[in-house]
Amino acid sequence: MTVNPFNSPRRRARIAHAGRFIIALVVAVTLAWLSTRNPPSFDVTRAQSHTLSEASLAVLEAFTGPVAITAFLPPNDLRREQLKPLIERYRRHRPDIRFDIVDPATEPDRVRSEEIRDGEIIVQREARQERTTAYSERGITEALSRLARAEDKWIVFISGHGERSSRRNANHDVSDWASVLERRGFNVQEINLAEFRTVPDNANVVVLASPQVDFQPIETNAIVEYIEAGGSLLWLTDPDHPTTLGALEQVIGFKPIPGTIVDPVSLAQGVDNPAFILLNQYAKHPALSGFNYTTIMFYAVGVHIRAPDGWVAERLIFSGDKAWSETDPLDGNVGYDDGADFLGPIPVAVAMSRDLPQHQQRLVVVGDGDFLANAYLQNSGNQDLGVRLVEWLSHDDGMISIPSRVAEDDILELKDWHKAVIGFGFLIVLPFAFVLNGLLIWWRRRRA
Repeated sequence: MTVNPFNSPRRRARIAHAGRFIIALVVAVTLAWLSTRNPPSFDVTRAQSHTLSEASLAVLEAFTGPVAITAFLPPNDLRREQLKPLIERYRRHRPDIRFDIVDPATEPDRVRSEEIRDGEIIVQREARQERTTAYSERGITEALSRLARAEDKWIVFISGHGERSSRRNANHDVSDWASVLERRGFNVQEINLAEFRTVPDNANVVVLASPQVDFQPIETNAIVEYIEAGGSLLWLTDPDHPTTLGALEQVIGFKPIPGTIVDPVSLAQGVDNPAFILLNQYAKHPALSGFNYTTIMFYAVGVHIRAPDGWVAERLIFSGDKAWSETDPLDGNVGYDDGADFLGPIPVAVAMSRDLPQHQQRLVVVGDGDFLANAYLQNSGNQDLGVRLVEWLSHDDGMISIPSRVAEDDILELKDWHKAVIGFGFLIVLPFAFVLNGLLIWWRRRRA
């Protein structure tokens, strides 16, 4: 019997192997070609640090026109390759962003006249521009955020009465919050009314950050005149507040509830200090649209609403039904005393507004200043709440929904032993495993 050599099992196996190899090669070449046209990318970092954050996307949506981003870097600067993929993330969502890298040596006149430093990034929209030297999403987004603001806005902090300072860095001060406001494009100024005797005309929002000592009559009158003229005010008050601000309380139309708020629900969640309360009940208000974080306050006081004629008052934040305002010292066992303590729900923050011929006047009173202090600002939603209140008071309603935090981690940090394991694994272990696998397959086929 004659055996056809072209129809032998070995021959058919070789043809099948060759067919599979050709198919795999065609698929690989096709995928490689497609990858050059639409490069796939996957972000596996915990905080999605290689994908634009919610804050960055919201800032991009706030723009209505083209934006130009120009970096001034020498040709051999490694930051060129660092910046290109970063800007490309923005261009995926806004193709009208124009990006250029300029060698400072090629434009000496511009560098000199505009005082441009090497490594500086200029973000420009129409005639306005912002500068940054931060090669990160946070740096670029904050520059865009400042640029998105239609005009300069001034936030004026009153000082001279033991207030939380926007400049000092103590735990009870609010300098970290002030820095966040500046990065978003606000101008922050701190003034002493005993010296100025009046609130500056360019003040968009005045902040009373928990004053501790009495005001002079001329100082109280200056704030009252500012309010009567249509100014916006953010008042952070505490259980122990100066009695000389009673005149201002009457003008605004609120009265602090005696005592300190205590919430048994917060204590049941593991909070060991009755002065701490966790708040997550918010009103449907433009300043809090989409806000769903928990706010943590410390030694908070309730606020009675007594809005004057012409004003509209709303509760922004309020405690739970089981909370109460404790009028006794918070030491030892605390408990609700019927007839002496005020039972919840207790308003903790109120917003007030009235329509004037030129604009809508806005005021906010919060029965706590600690939630914006440096020691507590980063807790849960405290920072976002503080920024939202200022955005609403300054009439920048379009910026309210932009989160104040851009990204949690911008850098992948590897220790030396991490690098050693990765290098040893990819350069030695994997190649050796592939070679060993190939030899094993070859040996098994030889024996077959």
